[in-house]
Amino acid sequence: MALSVVKTAQDNPYDWHFHRVKDFGFKSRLLDRMRGEFPDSALRDLNRSFVDDAIIPTYSRAVDSRRPTVDLVKTKLLGVRIGYERLILPQRCDGKPAWCISLAEGRFFIPPIQEAKTDITDEGIIQLLIEGHPAKEIAEFLNLSPRTIEHRIEKMKLRLEAKNLVHLVAKLVATQVDRRGAL
Repeated sequence: MALSVVKTAQDNPYDWHFHRVKDFGFKSRLLDRMRGEFPDSALRDLNRSFVDDAIIPTYSRAVDSRRPTVDLVKTKLLGVRIGYERLILPQRCDGKPAWCISLAEGRFFIPPIQEAKTDITDEGIIQLLIEGHPAKEIAEFLNLSPRTIEHRIEKMKLRLEAKNLVHLVAKLVATQVDRRGAL
């Protein structure tokens, strides 16, 4: 979760100034890298495609309506698919708000994954892993030995650089999301 202020007094939205007040929640290298892309600065100095896609339209709507705005942002930043809910509260005033407070709660961060080279057996294993089946059940479904399934799972872990089975399944789900064009 992050609390930010955007100073919106300027007429040109690219002259608006972003200021991160506080980050809450867990720490990760991926989130730290993304946060590093957004230092306190004018919007014109930040990632232009992200600013054009995820910041200016919603903040402009909040400033113009002078009402709180809630949205779900689904975009890409640094090659990472991200989704977060955001509440924007514009300054309460009679004229144009000079600032907006934003509270954002992350929902998903799916980093790019190298495409896994798979055959039809691997695809079956992937589907059954995603559904939560253990190797023994997967072996029964696919008419293979449990040891064969375990070897194939180990090879997938190596190819996807997964640390354990849970990490592998998370990466496989992310790969499936990316294939289906989610977002």
